[in-house]
Amino acid sequence: MTTLIVTASHHGSTREIAERVAEVLQEQQQIETVVEDVKGAAAWLDSADSVIVAAPVYRTRLAKEASAFLDSRRAELSTRPLVLLVSGGAPSLSPRLHAALQAYGPREIGYVRGAVVEERLSGLEKLQLKLSGNENYGDFRDWAGLESWAKGLTGLRG
Repeated sequence: MTTLIVTASHHGSTREIAERVAEVLQEQQQIETVVEDVKGAAAWLDSADSVIVAAPVYRTRLAKEASAFLDSRRAELSTRPLVLLVSGGAPSLSPRLHAALQAYGPREIGYVRGAVVEERLSGLEKLQLKLSGNENYGDFRDWAGLESWAKGLTGLRG
C-alpha cells in the first residue's frame, strides 16, 4: 500500500509537517509513503492507493495550488481514500473552511497550527500580517499532537 502525501508549502513549514506524517505512517503503520510537491504530484496518482493533501491556510483560504490540485484531480481522487491535513496560524480550523473542504469528500480532515517564521516571509507578507493585527511569529506546530493524529489515521485503507 502506498500513500501519496501531496504538499503545498510556500515557506517549508507544511512540507515539514507532511514529512513527519510520512515518517509516522512508515514506522507505525508500515505504510509506504511518497511526499511530493503539488506541482509534481499528478505523476504519482496512478501508483497511490490513498492520498493525503497537506496544505496551508492563508487568510482563511486553502493555498491556491492545493485547491487547484483538488479541483483538477477530483475524479481521480474520488477513486481512493483521501485525507486533508490543513495547517494555519489560527488555534483551530474555521467552520466555514471545514465545510468547504468537506466538498472534496475526504475521509478525514486534520488541522495543525503551522509556523510563521519572520525570516522566511516577504515584505508584503509581513505587511499583510501587520495590517491584519495577527503579527504573531513563531513555530506553533504541536509535533506530539501531529504524531498522535497520524498514528490514529485509519481512513487510508480502502
